[in-house]
Amino acid sequence: MVLWGTRNCKKVRVNDYYWEPKIPMEIKENRTAFESIVASWYYDGKRMHDPFVLDHGKTETGWDDHSGQIRMESDEGVYSFGGKPADFWLNMNNEKVGIELSMQRWKDMMAELVPTEKNFIGNMGYSTLKYRALSSLGKIRVGETETPVKGRSYFQKVRISSITPCWYWATVQWDNGAYLQYFLPHIGIPMLRRSISHESPMDWGEKMVSKTLNFYDPEEGKEYFMENIRMTKRYENDLPIFTVNAFSDEGELSIEIATYARCCWNISQPLIGPIWHGIFYNEYPARVTAFEFKSGTRRVSNDDFGRSYCNCEHTWGTV
Repeated sequence: MVLWGTRNCKKVRVNDYYWEPKIPMEIKENRTAFESIVASWYYDGKRMHDPFVLDHGKTETGWDDHSGQIRMESDEGVYSFGGKPADFWLNMNNEKVGIELSMQRWKDMMAELVPTEKNFIGNMGYSTLKYRALSSLGKIRVGETETPVKGRSYFQKVRISSITPCWYWATVQWDNGAYLQYFLPHIGIPMLRRSISHESPMDWGEKMVSKTLNFYDPEEGKEYFMENIRMTKRYENDLPIFTVNAFSDEGELSIEIATYARCCWNISQPLIGPIWHGIFYNEYPARVTAFEFKSGTRRVSNDDFGRSYCNCEHTWGTV
């Protein structure tokens, strides 16, 4: 996973890494210059590399009517991403690690650029652009060792113009082209959490700001939108298992997602004097262990869709 971002603030801390943006944003026609930070984790099948990349530097973007790219250069390495609709490349290289990926169209439905947005109060909210699944091919380097990789990728651009609430999020891609994603931002007691530990006396009192779950059934060629959603979680071996039940007038769905590794970034900034506040941003590669969907007389389960690929997020705190 690669997280690339910028923020309108004087100081940011990611775990023990400090970033103080000094380059003001400059926009000229089809070019933008600013400062950004890039972070990445990598699960190699046995262990989590966290962080895989954590760096910042001068950044430039350029675009025309058909393509675009972003390039960040620091004292440690060069990181770039670009392409055209549903056809991208990613190159990230420094002395310790490297990522080279190409991403192309997989299924037509999954290669559509999907915009979403939500305003909580006035113009405070978020907006996103996403590609739900693209085929991927390339290699990942750790030190002198290169590993070829082949699979699928997910792309999302997010713009936030509000205080960041806590959230649950997940995306699932099945081999037959089925797709599921939920997003459950919430406020409440978890916004006061200040520990990286999963176990907390403040892990309660969630008040959902909004609820969305999208499920695409390729055999029907239909996408279902559900807002009546219930989420529960439990922990095994200090890793969460998420259970979601969702309902609409057209159908009902239940899914259990078991995580098998964890990356956690504490993203914070100064509040008052020496006091910092921030979010604990947890990412989990995961597998679907149970799934059922019902609509009319149609019944499908996890075995009907083939292999699944899944990633989950859970955050607490606020920034």
